[in-house]
Amino acid sequence: MSLQRATFRGDASAHEFQEVLKRFKSEGCNLLVTGAVSEDVTKHATRTLLGSPDADRKRVVALSDTRDENVSERLPPGVDPDGPDVWLIDQQAHQRSVPAAARSGDLDLPAGVESQDDLTRLREEIVAAIDFFDETTGGLSPADLRLSVASLDRLTHEHETSDVVRFARSVGAMVLGVRGMAHYHLPRPDDDDLVDRLSSLFDARIELRKRDGLPTEQRWHVPEYGQTTDWVRL
Repeated sequence: MSLQRATFRGDASAHEFQEVLKRFKSEGCNLLVTGAVSEDVTKHATRTLLGSPDADRKRVVALSDTRDENVSERLPPGVDPDGPDVWLIDQQAHQRSVPAAARSGDLDLPAGVESQDDLTRLREEIVAAIDFFDETTGGLSPADLRLSVASLDRLTHEHETSDVVRFARSVGAMVLGVRGMAHYHLPRPDDDDLVDRLSSLFDARIELRKRDGLPTEQRWHVPEYGQTTDWVRL
């Protein structure tokens, strides 16, 4: 992610924003990704936020509304969707791809029952994935866990906003408990009312935009500082 030169607006130095990023990586964070962008831009952001393919990361991709036939397109280039460090959840297709050790070990994979709503099932899948990686590593190191959830938009269409809030709080607490980094897509304009209602649940927002003929850009909104960065390339 091209954030080395990113600065808060009006700040001549990148130091303050870089300190925020360091803290997010050391303590964990939950990020809301906004912007009325195409699915291709969303995938690009997901691949970037899931970390360099050369880094030792445990990646969980949870999809609630995908129409893709190839979920692995959301993974960084070279990351094997069937690898031991990847857990994919495709709720619409009622499919999951989990590490072989999770299938053959003592882990109780969520079975999903008719009485459960899809928010509960999705939460249980994510919790199972985080627990598995935390246990098999003997405790995850900071920023090792990378979670992508796409998207909150569908979930808020099919559930009360209060239920989605509880879902995000619960999953977010699990992520912070292992000092992971999670991002949740909400492909709406950053000034949308729903963005405003959900923003307080997250440590920061990453707003995306794609203008004709130009690379995809991002800017970060960090409520703790009441600051927004300049636009930089994703």
